[in-house]
Amino acid sequence: MREASQIIELLESGYCAFRPRPDRPELFDEQWSFVYEQLPGVAVLIGGNGSGTTTAAAYKLARFVLSVQPPPRRDTPFWIVSETFEQVCGIIWQEKLLGLGMIPDCEIDWNAISWLDKKRGWPRAVRLKPWPGRPGTNWILEFKSFAQGEKGLQARSIGGFLFSEQFHPDLLIEALRGCREYMFPGSCFAEFTPTDPQLCLWVEAIMDNPPPGWKVYRLNTECNTAISREWLQIFKASIPREMWDTRLRGALPTWEGAIFETFQRDKHVIPRESVTFQRFGWKFYGGIDWGASREHPFASVLGARNLEGEWVVVEEYWSNRSQTTMSQHLAAVKERCQRLKIQPVFFADPSRPDCIAQAMEMGFQVFPVPRAGVRSALLESIDLVRTLLGTGEALPRLRITDNCCHLIEEIRRYRWRRPPRGVWQHVAPPEPIKREDDTVDALRYMIWGATRDERTGRVITETVRPVLRTVPEVSEKREGWFER
Repeated sequence: MREASQIIELLESGYCAFRPRPDRPELFDEQWSFVYEQLPGVAVLIGGNGSGTTTAAAYKLARFVLSVQPPPRRDTPFWIVSETFEQVCGIIWQEKLLGLGMIPDCEIDWNAISWLDKKRGWPRAVRLKPWPGRPGTNWILEFKSFAQGEKGLQARSIGGFLFSEQFHPDLLIEALRGCREYMFPGSCFAEFTPTDPQLCLWVEAIMDNPPPGWKVYRLNTECNTAISREWLQIFKASIPREMWDTRLRGALPTWEGAIFETFQRDKHVIPRESVTFQRFGWKFYGGIDWGASREHPFASVLGARNLEGEWVVVEEYWSNRSQTTMSQHLAAVKERCQRLKIQPVFFADPSRPDCIAQAMEMGFQVFPVPRAGVRSALLESIDLVRTLLGTGEALPRLRITDNCCHLIEEIRRYRWRRPPRGVWQHVAPPEPIKREDDTVDALRYMIWGATRDERTGRVITETVRPVLRTVPEVSEKREGWFER
């Protein structure tokens, strides 16, 4: 039984005081889900500098060994691995676990610490006290460095691990091997800011085809209320604008097989406040991709096109909240149109005629993208966007304002599916990966629909109405998160 003084110390510690931020997936911020979801596989947290990835991982570790999972035996190892001992001992242990009180003093067996450098306060291993009512079994935190290599991670079975900073996947595989005896839910996780493109390739592969029980979470620096706003402004000013997505939101810096290879933030993304429209010469359009779930969000974009065929995308709406009704999604889009004082023509995914009918009843002028030749329309719309983005030094004819964060993120990572093994690259038909592409789909629908008259000679006017069917159809195959 804990003494009263220990209970008071525990209640006043950072372990009890820390509260993860509520999820805001529309802003790429999922601290709550990362901390509390207990996955059977590996949880990977990627975020910007100062977004709170290390603090969240430290709390998840402390919560796991202190209240979630009882130790199965005496001195059950939990590995904490980082690039250097200065990082793993100086920051994760001294600054986070000990300094913030994530591991309260009353939970540490101070006489049983094995020191790497006692003068600097760097432990090699920290033994925790047994759980109440479970004498003879306890966790022991072991601190390791990437410099030790795979051999340094070869040991008896372990109860879990935390990787901090980017690492080679071989180290992760070796740590997973050590979990073979237990593999407790929520015991395996990693956190880092993805600044090294080469070390991002395995993360990209995981996001493409996640193994069962694996998940990638995101954190946004600008959502972290614990950092100074002054520091944030200075930090943003000190890094190139094209690095904002990686340094602030944890976006991967490179994507293999990118479809829109010429997209560059400094070239195609412009400040929202810099955009003003003259009423004459601009026509306004919108695109809608129907959805209502975490796996397939509702997404819409609003854009304008001038007489020279130049586009500016000025607004987006994105939501993966399953409890939000379709009428509420459409009302949010309508509110954005009213705020901009525009009445755009919308082009939408034809697979939901019921939603198209509902939008019409709410006053939208919306047309389904024709179903005929779905595959050719898909590839044609991709080519249209690629052409507008331009190549080389030519000025782009498609720009996106910086408030469209989901469109910017998705257009960077929109890429071709790798052909199956045994199929030659030039024989396999091109097919984009159908995941986390909802705002890109809305963009394709908008541009493809708005320019259809120029390509086909058929002009869409207000008198044209789509033929609605009562049974929804699927226009493009969409794979689920765990489908192969």
